Amino acid sequence: MPRTTNNTIRIDVHGKYVEDALQAVRNAIATAPRTTEKVLVIHGYNNGTAIKEALRRLHNPRIIEVSPSLLNPGETVIWLKR
Repeated sequence: MPRTTNNTIRIDVHGKYVEDALQAVRNAIATAPRTTEKVLVIHGYNNGTAIKEALRRLHNPRIIEVSPSLLNPGETVIWLKR
């Protein structure tokens, strides 16, 4: 379940299959209020990079940029149009 704080949605997709993780992120973006600035996806990095790589190729009209987190290699930040 995504958590929303200060114009940011946090979603943890640890342990999900790639397509399930992408669907969860797509749903979070689709239902995000217009005030949402970014989606922080927590995917981990110890058990492979498939989710991280798939997120970097994610397309949606609201997405401005998809970038790695500067603070944690197990997170990806998706910046949204408001």
